[in-house]
Amino acid sequence: MIDVLDQIIEDGFKRKLVHNYTSTELDALPSEVAIDGDTYVNFGSCSYLGLEHDPDIKRGVITAVERYGTQFSSSRTYLSIGLYSELEGQMRRIYNRPAIVTASTTLGHLATIPVVVGPNDAVVLDLQVHSSVQMTVKLLKEKKIPVYVVKHNCMESLEKKIASLSSKHEKVWYFADGVYSMYGDYAPFASLKKLLDTYKKFYLYIDDAHGMGWTGEHGCGVAFSELGAHDKMILAVSLNKSYAAAGGCLIFPNEHWERKVRNCGATYIFSGPIQPPMLGAAIASAAFHTSSKVRQRQEDLMQKIQLTNTCLDRLHLPQYQKTDSPLFFIPVGLPKISYDIVNKMKASGYFLNVASFPAVPMKKSGIRFMINCSLSVEQIEGILCTLQEKYLESLEENGSDCKEVARVFNLPNFHRESLKQPLSTVRDWQVKIDKSIVNIDQHEWAHCFDKTPTLSCANLYELERTFSDTTTRENKWDFYYVTIKDASGALVLKTLFTLAWTKDDMFASAAVSEKVEMERVKNPYFLSSKTLVLGTLITKGDHLYLNYQHAEWKHALRLLGKTLSEVQENQGATKIMLRDFYGAPESDFETSLLELGYTKFRLPDNFFVRNINWNSEEEYLQRLNQKYRYNVRKEVLKFSDNFSVAYQKAASDTELRSWYQLYEQVYHKSYKLNVFKLPFHFFQLMNTSDNYDCIQLYLANDEQAQPKLVGVMFSCKQADTYTAMIVGLDYEWVYEYNVYKQILYKTLCRAKELGCKTLDFGFTADMEKKKLGAVAQETYAFVQATEHLSHSLLDTL
Repeated sequence: MIDVLDQIIEDGFKRKLVHNYTSTELDALPSEVAIDGDTYVNFGSCSYLGLEHDPDIKRGVITAVERYGTQFSSSRTYLSIGLYSELEGQMRRIYNRPAIVTASTTLGHLATIPVVVGPNDAVVLDLQVHSSVQMTVKLLKEKKIPVYVVKHNCMESLEKKIASLSSKHEKVWYFADGVYSMYGDYAPFASLKKLLDTYKKFYLYIDDAHGMGWTGEHGCGVAFSELGAHDKMILAVSLNKSYAAAGGCLIFPNEHWERKVRNCGATYIFSGPIQPPMLGAAIASAAFHTSSKVRQRQEDLMQKIQLTNTCLDRLHLPQYQKTDSPLFFIPVGLPKISYDIVNKMKASGYFLNVASFPAVPMKKSGIRFMINCSLSVEQIEGILCTLQEKYLESLEENGSDCKEVARVFNLPNFHRESLKQPLSTVRDWQVKIDKSIVNIDQHEWAHCFDKTPTLSCANLYELERTFSDTTTRENKWDFYYVTIKDASGALVLKTLFTLAWTKDDMFASAAVSEKVEMERVKNPYFLSSKTLVLGTLITKGDHLYLNYQHAEWKHALRLLGKTLSEVQENQGATKIMLRDFYGAPESDFETSLLELGYTKFRLPDNFFVRNINWNSEEEYLQRLNQKYRYNVRKEVLKFSDNFSVAYQKAASDTELRSWYQLYEQVYHKSYKLNVFKLPFHFFQLMNTSDNYDCIQLYLANDEQAQPKLVGVMFSCKQADTYTAMIVGLDYEWVYEYNVYKQILYKTLCRAKELGCKTLDFGFTADMEKKKLGAVAQETYAFVQATEHLSHSLLDTL
């Protein structure tokens, strides 16, 4: 996730969408922001009441600085500046509940959650709960407290969790936002209140950072206005945003929890305090919120929110969910379209935000903007009229439309007439989908994939026959051969995709997959889903032919993306995986995929032995470095006389079944690359097909007349490449005789014997393969998911 986020943010930085700085040399009005020497109307501010320029709050800062200086440097456990006591007293009066002020809302979560959630409790997260809460909950996992995730605002799923967990746990906590920071929608307060009153063990932790100040009596916020001072609710609010100060505040239902957090909250004890200037601002802001002035400011904001909603309706611009919050999310779809809209809006003099992955699913990016009291009616009307124009223009330019947005976000149709006719290149290009290798041009296919052994026409035909089992989900694959040609008929792109069930933890850590497999004992398809995979789940290598010399290869890639999205939707797949890209992808290619909603994902390294052209065993050894040469002699060659090798196919299904049982032994111990078990009939295919080679490794056994089969390796050969695919081992003998290392070495010898120049050793077992002279090759995939519930669930394990 770190690498994915870095990739997305870096791309946004290059587009000047993130990590911007205001220009210090230009003065701007409260409603404006200056960036790189240009001034924009600022629709990116969360200062909903626009209090940062209020004279009384500025005076609070000045007074505090003059009396206490710029900082008061002491741990609050030892000594707090008196301004803290004054501010916490104000918060207590607003909420009529115990309150602790913290240096930030995030630090408040870190101080509170690990203290109030007990060892016998369970936690349920809303999928969209703020990142700072999700980060804090990871501390609970270390204490073995169970954590679950439910779909955003899905009260049916939440109630099921409460009912099932109540009998096992002392408390069942639900962590949610009052106003969600991306979509601007509310938690379902009425349903939550009913659940609080119905289930004795149900407790609520609400982060209402975006809901405080601009609404409610004395600015108490959305959540407190709706739920009141419930005895089973902890509320976290922000002294930033509407308060125009700094820090956070935790509101507790009782003195016991307030005292315990004050005494035991790690970030309360060890983190630095809010410094005097901002304490002065917060005290002045609290005084403002408890005065009659706040109602006028709140009413002014509400009028502007209502104006915005009215204009959006009149202009037929969609909203994810229409509310009376000052946060607005306009659904778009692919990230590139959102980028284009924001850049067009900047060129027109407006600053707003892109909402994209990981805050929202990749294909559900959008435009995020905020309304605040500093903005004028003319500025609001101006941005919305401009947004309508740039929105429709950008959709059109990127091959999307209003119907597509409504489909992706499951919204009512808001169709508008197209601004112009589609580009001629879109009409004239040919996109052809075939469902079988027998229907496509065999010579053209062979030309594109002659260096990929597992993609030969003969092998793919066999795979189509083998994976057509309708009795089990994982053994039923649908094949899609995609050919894209330009208007003149020149081939630009060719590829194969399969629709198959995959485990969502395929590339998770072994420890996580082991936990998931325990759940799969009861539910074999737990955390598994339909996936569109480039190539197949058993083929390897370069599965995408793309003519980079063609001037419009990026257009071909966009057409492929659109085609895959259509298949994905029609077949109910939850993600698309473009896989097996060796080495760092070209930046243009990577950027093009990112624009289409695909994030780069590092797969395990693939290992290759190249230039298999030595004339003797000793010459081979001399090519290894000294350390590896020693290892091969000590760990492999030392045991060679104990083994015999055969290469024939199995004479019967009974014999083949014994080989399959060795594969099953490996499968049940393999979690690093967690996939569904291959069916026996795939081994029958390999046993009868000329595309596959099989090595059998026998161990001489004095107690038996016949040598004992302890290992098998199935491989695919084409031209000068030998691809090791599936290994089977008898674990009774693996460690004593280094059976796995032995069969890897025999695979290398077999590749040389067959005259191959390259051995593809595949993933995992890095050190064993390196010792034999294999070189690691970075391998990448590009993934697009319709939702990230599965990822969030895996993250809780």
